[in-house]
Amino acid sequence: MYRIELEKGVYGAPWNGDPGRTLKIENAKIFSKKKDAKNELKKMIEKVNFFIKFPNAKVIWVDEITGRIKS
Repeated sequence: MYRIELEKGVYGAPWNGDPGRTLKIENAKIFSKKKDAKNELKKMIEKVNFFIKFPNAKVIWVDEITGRIKS
């Protein structure tokens, strides 16, 4: 499954915020398609780019069984 990493150890969450963020990867919003995760990341960045910069934001793959991040 795909998730959004806004900064090292900070993930996009499925709740309101600027954008919604969590430090626990298990609470991060899950996407089954990479394209959907990339579109959501783009929307998040556009929404807050004036106030907050996330220069290293990216879509990551997290193994469903082990919960490990795959590079």
